[in-house]
Amino acid sequence: MKVVYKEPYSFLLIQDGEDWYLTFFTGGPVELDICVKLTSDEVSRIQSSKEETAKLAQEFQQDRSLFEGRRVIPSVRPVH
Repeated sequence: MKVVYKEPYSFLLIQDGEDWYLTFFTGGPVELDICVKLTSDEVSRIQSSKEETAKLAQEFQQDRSLFEGRRVIPSVRPVH
């Protein structure tokens, strides 16, 4: 398991073998983390750009239907 990109209080991108997970934080008065298993198209889009990763996290925040059925609970986290 490897952390690819992270932005404190915003998002965390993790690669675990062939699987990629984006955890983003909702913000607001109650901060929640939402972890989504990414599709191959999403991985292609973001794997070489921290800026694209941030954009995808923002898109997920604005429209939860984009990741419907792909939320991972509990969130995938790196082991320390």
